[in-house]
Amino acid sequence: MKCYWMLLLGMFLAVGVHAQNYSSEVTFLQQQGNTLSVHSTGVAEKKKEAVPMALKSAFYTLFYTGIEGVNNGNPLIATAKPDYDRRFFDEGRYSVFVKDYTETENTVKVGKNYRATVDVTILFDALQKDLNRNKVQTNLTMAVGNASNQVKLPTVTVVPYTKEGEDVRTILDHNQMLSYAVSKMTSEFSTRGYKTKDFIAQLKRAKRNDVLTAGTQSDATTKMIQNMGADIIVTAKAIATTHPNRQSEVTLELSATELQTAGNLASATFQSGKYMTTDTVKLTDYALKKTKEEFFTKLQASFNDIVKNGREMAIQMVLSKSVTDWDFEQPTPGGDNDFKQVLEDWLQTHSLNGVYDMSRSNDKVIDISMQVPIWDEAQGRAYTISHFSSELKKFLDEILGGDYVASVVTMGQGLTITIK
Repeated sequence: MKCYWMLLLGMFLAVGVHAQNYSSEVTFLQQQGNTLSVHSTGVAEKKKEAVPMALKSAFYTLFYTGIEGVNNGNPLIATAKPDYDRRFFDEGRYSVFVKDYTETENTVKVGKNYRATVDVTILFDALQKDLNRNKVQTNLTMAVGNASNQVKLPTVTVVPYTKEGEDVRTILDHNQMLSYAVSKMTSEFSTRGYKTKDFIAQLKRAKRNDVLTAGTQSDATTKMIQNMGADIIVTAKAIATTHPNRQSEVTLELSATELQTAGNLASATFQSGKYMTTDTVKLTDYALKKTKEEFFTKLQASFNDIVKNGREMAIQMVLSKSVTDWDFEQPTPGGDNDFKQVLEDWLQTHSLNGVYDMSRSNDKVIDISMQVPIWDEAQGRAYTISHFSSELKKFLDEILGGDYVASVVTMGQGLTITIK
């Protein structure tokens, strides 16, 4: 025990305040009682820093990438808190939450660096309490309880930015830096624990199957994106600039939107820096390496908010001019129940957490605002707008009893229903 605490003291002294390159090679071993055990790898320039780096990598991956088998595979921290990170990693507070660890292999030299691997047991309950005590925004509250309360890690598709009328195939075939940016960003999301759909691979399959035909590229590409089953679409735009002093620079713009609503979740711009080179792919790589953690944590936090609170659905229900013998203030056709009350009961059941409002209504028009989930637990799939509109039409057809017909038109994140 004395040797162990002496080693921990050495870790405090060894940890610098400079930026660290944490490894994501962390795997789940077991969770027992108040502890969590994982296998972790760390790489450092100095041999004595390799083991501390392996321990810190375990915590960093747990916080910001997620470990399969812990918290449904999602990162513990939704929004980074730099001051907490500085104290936790750079000042060595992480060691407080290390119950014990074992080096599973001898530290070895790999190139100019040293690599260490450890099995570490973390005081997991104490760590959770510390995060909450320091008011770090986490996903932990959603990880408690049954699976229906857990945050689903979003599926991401990275697509190239194109202007209206441009053929995405031509853009990717002739713009190497953009093609590289899309491919590398897809890989980066995978590395950070996100589920990804490879847009370029899907596009190549579409080309082989002649799905994208001349004159319909835009519509087919949009349909392809919709059919890929992604929750988040990340659009990548790469711009190369040559300055008067012959130096070149690439600017990488990333914008993440939620597929169903096209609502912005996160956006950021990263620059490669100016270099005496015309190799735009290399400059794109420099820009990609500057992609900051804040972009990914903001994206996850925004998605978590949607999971927790749902997405807003706007519904306007109107009577056709041809309907003159019935209105919304009357009982359901062929029944004795008040139409609005029956509708309100349905909204209560189908809105997320019972959040809805239909106060803006009269006998001819009902305006409804409601929160709907993004995940269908019963079906184990995304809860799409088309799925919702189908359920609503089925309900209306039942209570209208064939006397009237509900026509449902979807426009963006809203529905217009006309009773005819």
